[in-house]
Formats: sequence, structure tokens, C-alpha cells
Amino acid sequence: MKKLILSAVICLFSTALFAQLSSPISLGVHAGLVSTKADTDMGGLSGIKEKADNGMMIGAFLRVNLNKWYLQPELNYVSRKTKVEQNFNFDELSSATGKFTTTVKTKSIDVPILLGYKIVKLPAFKLRAFAGPVASFKIDDSVKSTVDGAIESDFKGAVWNGKFGAGIDVWKLTLDVDYEVGFSDVADQLKQNMVNVTLGFKLF
Repeated sequence: MKKLILSAVICLFSTALFAQLSSPISLGVHAGLVSTKADTDMGGLSGIKEKADNGMMIGAFLRVNLNKWYLQPELNYVSRKTKVEQNFNFDELSSATGKFTTTVKTKSIDVPILLGYKIVKLPAFKLRAFAGPVASFKIDDSVKSTVDGAIESDFKGAVWNGKFGAGIDVWKLTLDVDYEVGFSDVADQLKQNMVNVTLGFKLF
């Protein structure tokens, strides 16, 4: 009788553990590095050079597993920074040149909706590819320049981006690398393109 009860307990525990491990829904947190580069022509001016700079993101994700496919909505806080430089002549009669730099910082709440596919699906390892739209809602912004009026600082309240990338899962750890393209201007004649590297942990 004791053996029967013990066997039933072990069976019940094993079934519950398997159900937990094979749950179609995962909830996790992640954080990472955001490298942002401006995309602007500044009214067609010549000598424009966009330089990438680093920011950060932190957030949470919900993954709905559908066999090899999955749907992953996220809620992220993102801080971005980028620089735009322009070389110019001091006057038309002189060969002397100068340079001004504009630094743009933005903070936003981003909501990506990603559709992914598990290229390799093993119990303890997964290789994934994903893509999807990102709705970005502005929290704060700032523009600093060595020349006043170098760039329009009237930032949009919300913009659309799109991202695509790849990731791996090892046990409960996740590592994603993706490229995010600005579909709409965050300010006049200014888009932002990003490379994101995030490390996450699945809570369940």
C-alpha cells in the first residue's frame, strides 16, 4: 500500500512538472544594450555624418508557444542616444572648415509584437528567428547642439518601428540580437535605427 501511494505521488509530481515545463506560455524579464544611429538628411545639407551611440533597455516579455512558432508581446523601457555631425566652411572665400555636433536623447515605452520560429527545438536549447512591428511611445527627449537650430526638437508622441533578429534559449536564459528600423520620423527629418542585444530570464 505504501509503495502504491509513493508511486502515485511520484506520478502526480512528474505529471505536474512536465505540464509546467511544457506550458504553452512563458513569462520573462530582460535587459540589454541599444546602439542607436540617426537617419537624417537635415534638409539636404552636405557633410552630414551620423554616429551610433549606446543606450539601454529593460522590460518584460510574454511568449505564447505554438509548437515551432511563437508569439511574443513585450513591454520595454528604452533609453536611446545618437549623434549627428556636420562639417561646414566658415565662409565661401575661405578654405577653413568647422564642425558642429548634435546629440539626441530619447526615452520611450516600446511595445513590440513579435512572431518567431524555432529553427532548432531541443529540450534545453532553442535557436529562434523573429520579426514584427514596434509601437514606441515617447516619455522624454532632449537635443543638445553646438549650433542653435541644428535639428528640429519637436518630437512625435508615438512612432512605428520594425525589428527582425535571432535568439537562443539555454534552459531559462535567453539571448537576442536584432536590428530595429525606424518606419516613421521621431522628429522632423529624423529617424532612428537600432541594434539591440538583450539577455533575459524566463520566470516560468
